[in-house]
Amino acid sequence: MIEMAVENGGWRSAFRWTMVFLITSVICFAPLAEASAAGRRHRSHAVRRARTARPRGHVALYRAALLEDADTGRVLLEENAEMEWPPASMAKMMLLLVASEQIKAGRFTLQDPVRVSERSAHTGGTRIGLQEGQIYPLGELMKAALIKSANDAAVAIAEKIGGSIEATVRMMNTRAQELGMTHTIYQTVDGLPPRPTHDADVTTARDLAVVGRTLIHETDLLKWSSQEETTFDGGVAILHNTNHLIGHFEGCDGLKTGFTYQAGFNLTATAKRGKLRFISVILGAPSNNQRFAQTAQLLEWGYSRYASVAVLRTGEPLPVHVQVLAGPSIQPVAAHDVNLVLPKDDVGGIRLEYRVPATINGPLASGERVGEVVVQDRGEIVTKVNALCPIAVTPTEQVGASEKWDHAADPYNQVNQ
Repeated sequence: MIEMAVENGGWRSAFRWTMVFLITSVICFAPLAEASAAGRRHRSHAVRRARTARPRGHVALYRAALLEDADTGRVLLEENAEMEWPPASMAKMMLLLVASEQIKAGRFTLQDPVRVSERSAHTGGTRIGLQEGQIYPLGELMKAALIKSANDAAVAIAEKIGGSIEATVRMMNTRAQELGMTHTIYQTVDGLPPRPTHDADVTTARDLAVVGRTLIHETDLLKWSSQEETTFDGGVAILHNTNHLIGHFEGCDGLKTGFTYQAGFNLTATAKRGKLRFISVILGAPSNNQRFAQTAQLLEWGYSRYASVAVLRTGEPLPVHVQVLAGPSIQPVAAHDVNLVLPKDDVGGIRLEYRVPATINGPLASGERVGEVVVQDRGEIVTKVNALCPIAVTPTEQVGASEKWDHAADPYNQVNQ
């Protein structure tokens, strides 16, 4: 029997999607069409290799899919990644990002009390059962919205951090624009289907990967999304994670499920094994089981084919020198680690370009930027890393006017390896 976890829907939806799965099991879904021509023009050589090397006999039980390296955002596989689709409860990913950033900015704390409003208490779909007038810590409500996908908790969070649902939706859309999520429009904070008061949320697999990557690197929400179950507010309730890969797929520690009648079964997931972290997105799977099965297959495919290759290390001296005028020669260092995800059988296309000036006027502070390292794979720029001055430098004599590095105007050493 197919297990059905119903988010923002009821038994009719479960029956409907069960029938869809049974029918598609007989006729088999045809592989989905290629992404748009524009997407193909910008897809990397590594991605093209990945797409042609998919497991033979794979049947795509979804409407869109994407797999990317969580560190660089480099897409390893995609199908219909720019197809607009309702995120359902995955809209809460942006809500929780905005809430986390408000906390980080010092405007709120996880311990701040939140009073449950009438609107929150009467929110439909998946709920934790909040009652009007109850008071809970903001952090506990965030945990319930992430793990349990509780819509009543999401509304309470929004009313706290934005003053109203409408104001928080505006905050969510502003943040999406800042992140370059060009195909995403939020109408809700919880992902519930359209009503007379609002249209449906719209996003894409690519945009969901962007917000997922931001959550991973700029918040600590994985501490909650990695839990298979946990208590709510000291034991008031038990939160069971709607992401059934947690505790059952090696390395999986997030992120968020989503389901409505219109959206089908969606999942944005992340997993880490060793130094290799992936983000996957599945949209429009026909059943609860299939969104997890398809995600697991996608992630396992990535781990079987790709490896993390250390290219740069934080503080590592770079093989170039910069002469500080009227001062010493310095050897810049890398600002941070760079680990590239590359096919295990093809790691020979990496090239480093060191864009640093041959000379520069001081003084220089320790850690001051003096240039950059451009990391390329077969001519495609994968990422850029600042080249930093390793020590403070005070020239014995100031020569000419103080100048800073200008890549557009100054010559620089270019060393490839």
